[in-house]
Amino acid sequence: MPIFNIIARPITGYITDRWRCRKQVFLGASLLNAFVIMLIHFTPDFKEYGFTENLDIMTHWKFWIFLVTITTRALLWMIGDVLQDTICLELLGDDIKSYGRQRVWGAVGWGMSTLLVGACVDWYSEDPVHKNYLPVYVISMIFLICHFIVASQLESNQTHPSKNMSKDVIKILSDVKVCAYLVWAVFTGIFAAFIWFYLFLYIEDLAHNYHPERLPWIKTIQGFSVTVECCLGEIPFYVMSGYILKKIGHMTAFSVSFAIFAMRFFLYSIIKDPLWVLPVELSNGISFTLAFISGISYAAEIAPSGSAGTLQGLFGMAFHGIGISFGSFMAGYSFEQIGSSASFRLLSYVAFSVFLIQVSVNQLIVRTSRPRENETTDENTTKEIASTSP
Repeated sequence: MPIFNIIARPITGYITDRWRCRKQVFLGASLLNAFVIMLIHFTPDFKEYGFTENLDIMTHWKFWIFLVTITTRALLWMIGDVLQDTICLELLGDDIKSYGRQRVWGAVGWGMSTLLVGACVDWYSEDPVHKNYLPVYVISMIFLICHFIVASQLESNQTHPSKNMSKDVIKILSDVKVCAYLVWAVFTGIFAAFIWFYLFLYIEDLAHNYHPERLPWIKTIQGFSVTVECCLGEIPFYVMSGYILKKIGHMTAFSVSFAIFAMRFFLYSIIKDPLWVLPVELSNGISFTLAFISGISYAAEIAPSGSAGTLQGLFGMAFHGIGISFGSFMAGYSFEQIGSSASFRLLSYVAFSVFLIQVSVNQLIVRTSRPRENETTDENTTKEIASTSP
C-alpha cells in the first residue's frame, strides 16, 4: 500500500494546486474514509478453512476483496494527509515555524486514541490471543465524522498558482540541496516503517518468547507505547520545533534525528520485556518528530507561490512512497531471515552510517554553496545556506 504514495501524493498536490480545489477534495476524502474503514470489519475471513489447511490465500477472492478495501482506505488517507498539512501551512501564512504548535494536537490525538482503542480491543476480545478489532473501526468512523464536521468550518484561502508552476517546481528540484533533502526524507521513511508497521510485532515476539503473562493485555501495552511516543515524546518537540529549527537549521535536524534513530533501534534490540519498550519510545520526539517537522517546513519554505501542495506531495512521495515502502519490505525480509531483535540491531548500524554520511554530505553542500569572495548574494540565498549549516 505505501507504494501508492509515489503516485497519489504528488498528483493530489498538483491537481488541487492547479484547479484550486484543496478543501473540497480534503473533505470528500475524509468523509468517504469514515465509511470505507468500517467495511474492513465486514470483509470475509478464512476461519472456515482452519489454520492447518494449505490454502493459497492470494488466489482466493476473499483476499482480493480485503486488499481492495484496505487499499481504498489507504489512498483516501494519503489524499487527506498531504492536504491537511498543506491547508495548515496555508492558514499559517508567513508563520511557517509555528507549524509544530499546530501539529502537536495530532500527537495528542494519536496518543490518546491508541491507548483508548488498545484497551477497548483487549476488553472486547474474549480470546486473549486472537483479538476482535471491531472497536477500532467503530471509534475510527466516529472520529472521522467529527473530523469532517470540524474541518468543514476551516476557511481556505488558497492562492492562485503561478503561470509557470511546473517550471518553478522543476527549477527547485534541480537544486542539489533540495535533492539531498528528498534523499534524507526517504531514509526517514525507511526508519519510520520499522516502527510504524513492525514494532507491534516485535512487542508480541517479546511477550511470546520471554513474558507470556503480558499477552492478555498486549494491545493495551501496544496502545500505551504510542501514547508515550506521541504525548510524552513528540509534544515537547512540536512545541519547540520553531525555535529548534531556527537555531540548528533543517539539515542539522535530520542529522540529530538519524543519530537518535540509531540509538533507539539498538535499545530495541537488547530489551526482553515488552514494558521496556515504553521508556525507549520517549526518544520518538527527537528521532521521528524532528525529521518530520524539518521536512514539512522546508518544503513549505521553498515552495513557489501557489505550489505548496505540489511540494508537500513530493515530500510525501519521498517519505511515505519510497521510504515507507522500501522500509516495510526491508523490515519484513529481515524479520523473517534473521529475527526481530537482530533486525533492529542491524538497523541501528545502518542508521548510524546514514548519520555519518548525511553530516559529510551536508558539510560538502554548505562549502560548495558558500558565496565566493567579492560576490554579492541576495538575502534569500544567504538564509538558505545558513539554514543548512549544522
